[in-house]
Amino acid sequence: MNTFPMATIRERTSFWSRFPTRLWWVTLMCGLVSAALLWTSWRNNGELIEIAFRDGYGLKPEDRLKHRGIDIGSVEKIEWNKSSDSVLVHVRMTAQTRSLASDGARFWIVRPLVSIDAIEGLDTILGAKYIAIEPSNAPGKTASRFVGLDAPPIPSPPEGALEISLDAPSRGGLESNAPILFRGFRIGSVIQVSLASDARTVQARCAIDPEYRELVRTNSKFWNRSGWRLDVGLTGIKLDADTLSQMLLGGIEMATPGGLNQIVSTGHRFVLYDKPEAEWTAWQPSLAHGQVWNRIAANMPQPIRSALRWQERSFGFRRNQQRSGWCLPLSDGTILTLSEQIAAPNSAIADTAMFEVAGQSVAPNQLTVAGEPVRLEESKSGTSRFSTVEPLPSEVSRWPSTGISSRLPEKVCDFILAHADPASVLVVDASRVSVTNSGWRIDDSVAIDRDYHGIPVVSTETTQVIGLLSIGKDQRVVVGF
Repeated sequence: MNTFPMATIRERTSFWSRFPTRLWWVTLMCGLVSAALLWTSWRNNGELIEIAFRDGYGLKPEDRLKHRGIDIGSVEKIEWNKSSDSVLVHVRMTAQTRSLASDGARFWIVRPLVSIDAIEGLDTILGAKYIAIEPSNAPGKTASRFVGLDAPPIPSPPEGALEISLDAPSRGGLESNAPILFRGFRIGSVIQVSLASDARTVQARCAIDPEYRELVRTNSKFWNRSGWRLDVGLTGIKLDADTLSQMLLGGIEMATPGGLNQIVSTGHRFVLYDKPEAEWTAWQPSLAHGQVWNRIAANMPQPIRSALRWQERSFGFRRNQQRSGWCLPLSDGTILTLSEQIAAPNSAIADTAMFEVAGQSVAPNQLTVAGEPVRLEESKSGTSRFSTVEPLPSEVSRWPSTGISSRLPEKVCDFILAHADPASVLVVDASRVSVTNSGWRIDDSVAIDRDYHGIPVVSTETTQVIGLLSIGKDQRVVVGF
């Protein structure tokens, strides 16, 4: 009997059917998420650095590492290093700030510090102590081990500051961070005090802030200032005290005389006196500094000397006479000066007057004002803009003719007397000027030498030449055009 073959039925299996449940999807996703979180945490956790301090000063784990008041890390562990007799502080820095811990970086523990030369870390009296960092100025390779400082580092002078050195016979209570004062106003500070290399004097390294460096001249004087003064006299006892910080720190006072000398450069040395002479405190020079100086120093009128010579008769003899002053060459070939500089007096002998400028000697009648010859009988007051027969030498600096104001401003403003010597440039405050019929009269309290007669006057606001300075017997007047 024929039999039919019987099919064997087998259950079809696949790779996915081997898993009894599909919950493994959830397990796999959780694993991936965990791995991502671990990787992110590891990446953002930063790196450990090790700082060795001589003393822990009460520092504890979880205290912060700060830079400019911002948290950039935290203390993870503190341990005693017996081999080097120091405290090892392990700090975890954030990944974003790890580059700050490079070769040359300095660390110190900020804590309350009250001494005769400093009051620091007051924010840690009630709060936790922390570690501060000063990154290296020069970029370098990151490091993991550092030696901490016992005290904050000596602050670096601000960029553009003037560094000078003061020599004193003794320290006299002078300390770092003590202020340097000009008329009681802080213009700098003492960076470091140390013995000279030969131990004969005490040297104070000082920094004058950039905006006040023009106040220091080669003839400036410096002396110790205690911060308080006690005068005992017939009328009683008088105590004159400054602010609390100046009483604690003392300081240095500076004064510059009216006879202006050159501005000093970095490294200049001065003597530090114990007390000032009476005349030092009475000096009241007008000095350009800060923004005013920066505005005019790069573009300053360059006046040149001129002289008017003539002869007069006296008791039957001829006598030589001269009137000296300043004039300002302009870019259009003309010269700006006081009218009296090119007009001889009526007492002059005919044909003896000669105007001298830039090596040229020209008779006044050969000068031209607006194309017309100069007339000797013209008024000597005011200013004149004239031309010479021969042009001035090419090396003579010329002020742009567009930089001349047509008249004095309606409102009195601060101005400078643009002397040819930059060290002799004077600033006159508007409060020391009054308006008269002849021009702007400068108060007698402003010391101005007779040598400034004819100097260009420049507005500090517009940097334009607004007039010339005329110095008479009893007044100094800015004369407009």
